[in-house]
Amino acid sequence: MLIYNVFGRFLGVKKTPDGWQVFRADMAERKFSRLYDVIIPDDMTEAEIPGWLGDIFHEAASELHPDVKRVE
Repeated sequence: MLIYNVFGRFLGVKKTPDGWQVFRADMAERKFSRLYDVIIPDDMTEAEIPGWLGDIFHEAASELHPDVKRVE
């Protein structure tokens, strides 16, 4: 699973035969909860995901958390 820090919120992204799935990630306990309301297009590449997540969650950007970064 790919883990991203999205403006201070950890999200996991996993490629499955049915397409990309997005999860809320609790990094302290290593628990993941599926987020059904966040959609990543099936044809999107792994390199495009940070930009996509940035577009979706840009309102959460702050001076402390100004961007989307892959952490794992």
